[in-house]
Amino acid sequence: MLLKELISLPIYANAKVVAGHDGMTNSVQSVNIMDAPDIIHYLKPQELLLTTGYAMKDNPEALLSLVTNMAKVGCAGLAIKTKRFLLEVPKDVIERAEQLQFPIIELSLEQSLGDISNYSLSHILEKRTDELHYALTTHKQFSQMIMQGKSTEDVIEALAILIDSPVMLMNQQADLLFRSSSMTEELYHLMNELHAELVTPTLQSSMTIPLPSQPFAGTPYSAAELHPIVTFQLEGCLIALTSDISKQYGNLTKHAMEQAANVIGLELMKKQAVKERSRRYKNEFFSDFVDGLITSEQELLHRSKNYDLLNHPVYICVVAKRDTSFDLLRPSSALESDGRFISERDRHYNLLKSEFSKLDLRFVLFTKNEYFCFLIAMQTSQDLTEGKGSRFLEQLKQMVSGLSEAHGIPISVGIGNPVSKLPDIPLSYKEAVEALQTGYDARKKQFVQPYRAKNFNNLLRMIPKEELREYYEETFKDMLSIEGKERSDLLKTLSTFYETHCQLAETAKLLFVHRNTVTYRLEKCERLTGRDLRDPVESLRFRTAFSMESLFLAD
Repeated sequence: MLLKELISLPIYANAKVVAGHDGMTNSVQSVNIMDAPDIIHYLKPQELLLTTGYAMKDNPEALLSLVTNMAKVGCAGLAIKTKRFLLEVPKDVIERAEQLQFPIIELSLEQSLGDISNYSLSHILEKRTDELHYALTTHKQFSQMIMQGKSTEDVIEALAILIDSPVMLMNQQADLLFRSSSMTEELYHLMNELHAELVTPTLQSSMTIPLPSQPFAGTPYSAAELHPIVTFQLEGCLIALTSDISKQYGNLTKHAMEQAANVIGLELMKKQAVKERSRRYKNEFFSDFVDGLITSEQELLHRSKNYDLLNHPVYICVVAKRDTSFDLLRPSSALESDGRFISERDRHYNLLKSEFSKLDLRFVLFTKNEYFCFLIAMQTSQDLTEGKGSRFLEQLKQMVSGLSEAHGIPISVGIGNPVSKLPDIPLSYKEAVEALQTGYDARKKQFVQPYRAKNFNNLLRMIPKEELREYYEETFKDMLSIEGKERSDLLKTLSTFYETHCQLAETAKLLFVHRNTVTYRLEKCERLTGRDLRDPVESLRFRTAFSMESLFLAD
């Protein structure tokens, strides 16, 4: 209860506040009696101290130090029985109390400190009992509403009627979810100006914030009471308006808001559990699907119908992954039990779904391992991934950029090739994963990578460079021992000879030399390598060696 409420009791009839009037709204949770100089070590926040001043009658400085330290601890106030050991409270103590807004109360001699303490504690406990009973009754009322099928909006309206104040519920992004009928359109628009202050990721307990005199000058409200809604993460907060910030909106009102927040939090957890179960069912189906474990076409068609995937001419898979995983330093076995991990992954899922919805495409989103997978059903295959001006590619790039800039989520995207049949979707998925990995192998970040079929050089890159060099040197043997221009001419002539499909005249034309010069050089190549240049097997070997040259010489 508030200190000013406590001293309004009959037992404090002749008490007088001599300093710290601004602190009379301090909360009092307990009462203590002191007659020892070291009492400060035993005091607690929100505690009222009763004393005769005996321990400080010959040491006024001790009283000044006591007041300073009690204000620092957060005590509710100091009540001194004057006219006994201390004739009056020293002026310097009163001045310090005024500076600290710390209440000092003079008690009369009529009542003993024991009687005052017992009476005060009895009244505090009685009020706490009433508050507890009120909280239990309120919780029961809101719980019954939910059990009867009432909505969260109905709970908000009931809370507004109970506390006789406008109430609204906002999510973590300060977007309005519900508001009571007393929260008029005008009041709501005025509250919009306080979005940054109303909901923050660090909101952990209830708090009161003053409302600016402008633009609320025309309303009776001067403060907003905030109470967080928490499940395994901060979901948002309840906000109620109050007209008197000095009362801090009253304990009973705070209890009502707390119980409403608890019931709404439980309802959100229930809905989240239902959503998670549905999502898990979807993830398991599509994970088995893209892994090729669903072999029955009838089962595939039946289950795909639930996601509106039938009768589309084109399907394509897109796979997204966060570039730098936040769980790298933790064992995978701990991930599923880590609420923080689940919360963060769920946030990424919702943001990706929201951003992808802006592309105006029909899609299904599911998760598989560390991937967020989009299965897209389209009406045409044109302008999907071909060309630098592809609208689809540009949209995905904008999405990747937006997620990084607006939400601090660095993701990359791999895109599979379009397929025309539902059973071929696993192929597009594997291509998307491979495209994503190709981008990571190239040490890219925040990229959009379409699938490209591997060419011959892609396959050669999979061979260690030492083996490439060994194969190259074995193929050209003694040719590589020749120094200078002659070796260059021989290799250039041989390479051009194979590029022109073994046409002597065309080779001579491209090299700007006589045909006989080409014949001479090719014969010398045969002597040095000991290989027939026109033999198909040897021809393949030479072509392969020339392709290898650029790979290991690049370093």
